[in-house]
Amino acid sequence: MGNRYIPAEYRPNLSKYKYSGVDDSLLSKYVLGPYWAKLVTFFPITMAPNSITGLGLLCVVFNVLTMYYYTPDMTGVCPSWAYISFGIGLFVYQSLDAIDGKQARRTGTSGPLGELFDHGCDALNTSLEVILTANAMQLSESWWTVLSHFLALGNFYLSTWEEYHTGTLYLSAFSGPVEGILMIVILFLITGFAGPEIWLRTVRGTLGLPSDFLPSIPDVQINHCLVAVGILSMGGNILTALQHVVKARKEKKLSTAPALVGLVPFIGMSVVAYLWLDASPEIVYQHLLPWILYIGLSFGYSVGLMITAHVTHQPFPMFNIAFLPLIFGAFNANLPLLGFERLFGSHMENIYLWCCLAFSAVAYAHFAVTVVNDLCDYFDIWCFTIKHPKKAE
Repeated sequence: MGNRYIPAEYRPNLSKYKYSGVDDSLLSKYVLGPYWAKLVTFFPITMAPNSITGLGLLCVVFNVLTMYYYTPDMTGVCPSWAYISFGIGLFVYQSLDAIDGKQARRTGTSGPLGELFDHGCDALNTSLEVILTANAMQLSESWWTVLSHFLALGNFYLSTWEEYHTGTLYLSAFSGPVEGILMIVILFLITGFAGPEIWLRTVRGTLGLPSDFLPSIPDVQINHCLVAVGILSMGGNILTALQHVVKARKEKKLSTAPALVGLVPFIGMSVVAYLWLDASPEIVYQHLLPWILYIGLSFGYSVGLMITAHVTHQPFPMFNIAFLPLIFGAFNANLPLLGFERLFGSHMENIYLWCCLAFSAVAYAHFAVTVVNDLCDYFDIWCFTIKHPKKAE
């Protein structure tokens, strides 16, 4: 028996799955590692690892709902306590996300379902944190927020693509899931205590440098400077991921070119997304929240397909149905360039955008429920409770 996501011929590969990870973070090794090892002991041996992960994601969802209550357009300012709660929520998410694997080993429930669920939550959390960070840094509805979202998703896609081809999840000495998240936690706490306007200051002004100091270099806002740092970080991650994939392919005596084709879906969809936003800038300045949620869910679907392919040794997935509305939206918005009128105007575009979000939510939910049920059936387990309690390993 199989389904459209895990065909019958690939199901036996689930039994061959074994997690492989490398974490070179000194912070993880000497500071967070001991904390995580102690934290997991506070959870009962009867609690399923996925329940711990899901609990962490609910904290972030609560943060987003808090922000939406105070600033539905992402532009206003939340109360100070809200930003502090964003930092606490993200730190709790990181902590619970880090110990789910330890809980799996404690309970003898390690397996591919845990990796699928963990990565799925991480993918969704990526977009939710972009929304919260954009509000905290006062990037609001702007191309800067769009760029931040692209950088966050790009790094995550790159990491998942790398894991698919190498079989190992690499976390460098400075990685997004560890140091990157802690930096955002600190950013939220600073915002809570100093106010969001701190990120609107210029670098030169904040450092107390005279206006004529290095006049040839533009005096940029701190929030824009942090996005620029993200661009540099992504450049480094691209080079590192490429090195790992090229090395892995050579060791298997395989060509690197087919692996590089796996980057085309993300690049292609990013170009399509830009073409739509460029032709309909009102989405950027007025309707960015549903856009980020739609793209985030569609991206989560893509990551889910990649991880499913990874744990079942299927061919690399090149497309998912959730991006069809994106392609049609970009096509409609750019019809004037071809000499035709739009099928629907900008006044209807916001409604269409919410429809895109609903479509991607249904598509993603179908994928998640189908795959989770299939894995639970195959291994005779439950997702959020432990069906067969075992002694700790």
